[in-house]
Amino acid sequence: MARWKLTEPHYLSVPTERWEHTTSDSRTGKPIRKMFRVPKHLDPRLEDDWNVRINGMDGEIHVCYEGKDDPRYPDRAIVFEGNPTPGMLPLDDEAKEISGQFSWTPTQGIDEESQRHSFYAKLGDTLIDQMTELKVARETAPPGPNMDKFMETMLAMMAQNQQILAALAGKVQAVPEPVLAPVPEQMPEQIINAEEPLEEVEPTQEEIAEATAEATAREALSQGKVQNRMTSRRI
Repeated sequence: MARWKLTEPHYLSVPTERWEHTTSDSRTGKPIRKMFRVPKHLDPRLEDDWNVRINGMDGEIHVCYEGKDDPRYPDRAIVFEGNPTPGMLPLDDEAKEISGQFSWTPTQGIDEESQRHSFYAKLGDTLIDQMTELKVARETAPPGPNMDKFMETMLAMMAQNQQILAALAGKVQAVPEPVLAPVPEQMPEQIINAEEPLEEVEPTQEEIAEATAEATAREALSQGKVQNRMTSRRI
């Protein structure tokens, strides 16, 4: 038998968990159903997720491997796939043997005291302590090649611990590098030689009379050309 009790929220790989997506064929109108295998979210703090009842009031979430359920329990455990986590408390000898292959200590319950001493809480405290030590070392140690080497080692250890924490929490995701918009090239300012506008001056009476005479002469010349063309056509 291999049965565990969940003491922390999980996304577990449950073979029977499926998500159905239904669409319609654009040509025939017939429904198209597709089934996708998805992880199952289980939270021991939520009553709706309990599969084991205790005294008719409280409840727990029990999980097991395929074919490894304990018949002594009246309620069936949820079958999952994969390795146990620090948030799974083993309930029998086989489960204890499997969990014992890992270096962490399982969280004992969902109460505040147990959560404070959980694996993830301790790992977070370790990261905080390392950051504090790094800050103190940076402020007190004199500059030099040995100090630079020490800083590089500490930063590498912190990065490794953060990766371990993210991996155990199931939150390791590839973060794409931000795509920066190309910076437009700054064009040199174009210098245009612009002349100052001329002042507006009203025409004199002599200029108006001269312009009127020129316009009258041009009109008479144009009328004369038109008369000549009409005469030549009649001939």
